[in-house]
Amino acid sequence: MRPWIDGTVSLLLLVVECVILSWLFRGPLWEWMSRQARRLPVPRQESEPRPVGEPIETIASDLRRLRYAVEHAPPGQSMPRTVGSVAAYDRMLSDACRALGIPDTLAQLPPGTDRDAERLRVEYLLEDAGVVLRVPGAA
Repeated sequence: MRPWIDGTVSLLLLVVECVILSWLFRGPLWEWMSRQARRLPVPRQESEPRPVGEPIETIASDLRRLRYAVEHAPPGQSMPRTVGSVAAYDRMLSDACRALGIPDTLAQLPPGTDRDAERLRVEYLLEDAGVVLRVPGAA
């Protein structure tokens, strides 16, 4: 065969393949794919981002409860229970700071005067941000 005939046959086969593929994608295969796509759930976009973590109201309520437990510990309470109550209060203070975007270093400091000073600083900043830490009506 002559070389131009080989090129013409190859071109003709390519055109036939393109016609068959376009028929498949426009015809039955296209319809099947569009039906499958319509069955997929469409994620809804929210206009406002959802907050992460617990609401600040819940955190503030837990803070008041834990602060009252720390400040009004019964006489003779065991040391592990006291240390646990203070640690839980410190964790809740850190959660409140995280929720409001206030920097704190309570988790990094070992128990002692530095941690106590940081606790006082964090309590001040939270109260300044509007979080009520004292139980209303309690002395």
